[in-house]
Amino acid sequence: MCETKAVRAAVGSGIMRATYSRAPVVAVILLAAVLASFPVRGEEPKVVKPIYNTFSDEEEMAMGRNAAAEVEKKYPIFKDAILETYLDHIGQKVAQASRRPQLVYRFRFVDTLAVNAFSLPGGYVYVHRGLLGFAETEDELVGVLAHEVGHIVAYHSMNDVARRWLVSRVVHEGRKAGWLDDQQIQDALQQYGGALLLFVDRKFSREEENEADLLGLYNTERAGWDPSGLIAFLNHVGQFDKTSDLMQIFLRRHPLPGDRADMLRAELKQSPPSPGLTKDSFLFKAAKARLGLLPPPPAPGP
Repeated sequence: MCETKAVRAAVGSGIMRATYSRAPVVAVILLAAVLASFPVRGEEPKVVKPIYNTFSDEEEMAMGRNAAAEVEKKYPIFKDAILETYLDHIGQKVAQASRRPQLVYRFRFVDTLAVNAFSLPGGYVYVHRGLLGFAETEDELVGVLAHEVGHIVAYHSMNDVARRWLVSRVVHEGRKAGWLDDQQIQDALQQYGGALLLFVDRKFSREEENEADLLGLYNTERAGWDPSGLIAFLNHVGQFDKTSDLMQIFLRRHPLPGDRADMLRAELKQSPPSPGLTKDSFLFKAAKARLGLLPPPPAPGP
């Protein structure tokens, strides 16, 4: 657990309420706020699975398979053997360099022009084909993949599932015991309920995005690519008008790209990357050329 989380846990647990005066407690709260404002660490975050998330890797992968089946009914999957092989090649290198290499990872293209990517629990990563066309160098594409793998590594979606499952159990037992009224039950279910397809549209918290960015940064370097690629990608996105379709899609699930890029630049100052890392490749250029020769994606439905 990082220092910020430890402070928050101490404050939230009430440990200090009975033994410390009011002034030190206020000081600790202010310190927590300062630490939260500066997430730069100079080292890779250490992911700790929360105690309430009792799902095994096998259960998580099974949930991912079910969610993937739903996703692939809703979204057109881009099927081109050459591009699929390329995406899987770089994706597996990123996955095996991650902190959860034991999962079975799958990387697929979604056949839309959206500049976006998303992940599902258990190792499923989807990249809209528009992102391949948008990325200028291979390390940009790898940085996005590593960010999505970071969400999986940090259990972000599964922690949400575990919280909803836990609340549902509490609500069920509370209803039987008469602990909760109907409005409380409705509020809890509305907050934590929902279909598995919400993995796709869910907007991660700022803390989760920062953690995925940092995990992705170190993962990219470990896999052999220049970690500044994600910064370049965010800067590239940030050049667009916030009212454009591109930015609206991106901002629906992510904080402002400029803020994220600033945080990552500060991190690399604290922990400079190794020299000689890959920035671009012939395979990436060939994949972009191949993409340009293929028919356009199907028109979006009504």
